[in-house]
Amino acid sequence: MLYQLNLREVTYALSEALDYVGIDDIMHGKRVAYIACEIAKKLGWRQSKLDKLMLMAMLHDCGVSSTGVHHAIISQLDWEDSYVHCATGASLLQDVPFYDGFAEVIALHHTHWEKFFPYINEEMKLYANLIYLADRVDALRSQFGAHLSHEKETIRSLIQTHTPSMFSPKLCEAFNEISHRDTFWYYLDALVLPYYFKDWIDQGEIQDISFDLLKKIALMFAGIVNAKIPKEPHHTLNVASLARFVSQRYNLSLHDQETIELCSLLHDLGKLRIPDSLVIKTAPLSDEEHIRLRRQGFDAQIILGQIKGFEKITKIVTFSHELLNAKEKLLPYQVANMPLEVRILSLANTLDTMTPLSESDRYSIVETTVDAYALDPMLVPHIATYLAS
Repeated sequence: MLYQLNLREVTYALSEALDYVGIDDIMHGKRVAYIACEIAKKLGWRQSKLDKLMLMAMLHDCGVSSTGVHHAIISQLDWEDSYVHCATGASLLQDVPFYDGFAEVIALHHTHWEKFFPYINEEMKLYANLIYLADRVDALRSQFGAHLSHEKETIRSLIQTHTPSMFSPKLCEAFNEISHRDTFWYYLDALVLPYYFKDWIDQGEIQDISFDLLKKIALMFAGIVNAKIPKEPHHTLNVASLARFVSQRYNLSLHDQETIELCSLLHDLGKLRIPDSLVIKTAPLSDEEHIRLRRQGFDAQIILGQIKGFEKITKIVTFSHELLNAKEKLLPYQVANMPLEVRILSLANTLDTMTPLSESDRYSIVETTVDAYALDPMLVPHIATYLAS
């Protein structure tokens, strides 16, 4: 099946999940994209290069799932293990045909200007170092602020101090020029920044996107989510596999099966906004912590709801989280009235959190869960066998 989508819009929206890793310091990726593109415009880069730069910069931290790593990124100018998230991000990108051309740049985006190997071509160096410079400008903004004149001057001074060791002199000079405009800093405001991208997104071409490509994009973001939760490294993939299996047993159309699989891969995007300490906590949760966990479905809805063509996916993911959060309060007929796709996704999510199950418990737990989501009881032996395998 083909999906009519604007891949600029898809990337912009899904990159919001990466921005959520900052918890309260969100939109880092978009600020880096804005800063990098403004510097590149000053240097006279053609539009095709600006388009590529915009996408790469928004995705530059796709190797970051941990709030701890994000804190290191924005609180230090440089640190010893900065290459780790670069390598992780490059590995994720190279598995997606639409993004695989970005992998080498992302692998190098924390490389110091004077430490590039001689065989790296000039264009590659400039792309990577420009993202690095924009990244460090935003980190310094987070540390020192960027409202008062002396704060802006501090940022310019520190960038200049580390040029040419860390940054290209040409890029530094362009940044120095544009950063003397007040409007440059105004756009870094979270309320204003989305307007910078609006025309660029609207000018994106609506394309026929295959399920295979869309699945690879979804798998990339699922991998980012799974990396955040060491105790559940395969949760999203397990949910997607089981949900697809159940949808096949229901003889749903191929398109509906694909939709459920995509929903499963994308349903936990909101988890990236949950602090690491809460994700790994084993002690009882406070009321405030429960509220924070329940919000993940809302955050996923906000991300997916920005993508034209994802209306059904957004609806299924949103209702699934609502069902999971409130199933004890709902009457059986209320659950039964939920769309079938919502109940299938909720079932898969619930069963995966219970596995591995002992053979003696598996059948009865599957039977209880199938009944709880008002699904066909004839599915019980098939799901039990599937989980056993």
